[in-house]
Amino acid sequence: MGIFTPSYLKEGPGVSKDAKKKRGVFLLIDIMFRKFFKLMQANFLHFVISLPYVAILFMFVSPFVINGLELNLDVGAAAGFDAETMKGVAEVFARSVIAIGLFNYLGSGPASAAYAYICRCYTRGEHTWILSDGKDIFKANFFQAMGLVVLDILVICLVMNAVKFYGALSVGSGVFTAVRYATFFLLMLYITMHYYIYQIMVTYKCSFIDLMKYSIIISLAKLPLTVILTVITGGIYYLFMTFIATANPFIFAILYGIIGLTLMRFPLEFFAARVIDKNINAEQKRTKREQEQLNGSDEQ
Repeated sequence: MGIFTPSYLKEGPGVSKDAKKKRGVFLLIDIMFRKFFKLMQANFLHFVISLPYVAILFMFVSPFVINGLELNLDVGAAAGFDAETMKGVAEVFARSVIAIGLFNYLGSGPASAAYAYICRCYTRGEHTWILSDGKDIFKANFFQAMGLVVLDILVICLVMNAVKFYGALSVGSGVFTAVRYATFFLLMLYITMHYYIYQIMVTYKCSFIDLMKYSIIISLAKLPLTVILTVITGGIYYLFMTFIATANPFIFAILYGIIGLTLMRFPLEFFAARVIDKNINAEQKRTKREQEQLNGSDEQ
């Protein structure tokens, strides 16, 4: 009867028990290839749903960053455009770079929680429905994720004001120069925490304070690798902005919405999910196993 069985009902060759499991970057690449079209769908939904938040970052938050970093947007006149027009174009471009960069690394609240869950399932080799499961995670973590979004906006604006303030005081003062760089370091630490915040949020039930506490502990513990990943993804983002966004912003928006997050955010989610699975989950399993053994010895 096997020859009459439809091809889509036939069993595949499966995976050999002796097949070597992929690990680390090889597993990451394998998932990105196998789940490429699924990741594209998740990326697109994540980006589209997050557009209102990106607009808020563009209109209200990015000016604080430009002001705090004291970016010089005077690019001079160009063929057919006066200096004032070119400055306006440069400001729009700078705001766009900042807004999308903050979205990429900080996330956008409930939509990023859903995206983190989907990435976690792919990392673990678990099945998930992008729309239905994503919707459930979006609703289940809505208030906690929105609280994080509000905190993100406050932190970025306050830190940028502090950076400009200490920058003005640092002229001729080594103390305030050190304080300014320390403020930058704390901001970078806060940003890297977000790689773990959403993964912990969709994996465990915990208070907002515990969520922040556990995220900062893991971020500090894994700081070297976290920094390396941030630099690599930041380099990819720089290339996207330099060679695509400057040539055609519309094409950049499409490419970023389709594959940008796969290249720049999924590796961070993959790494965070693996860290949590190897450390927190493994520790909980070990503790549970030891407790069961202890209970068993007590009964004897």
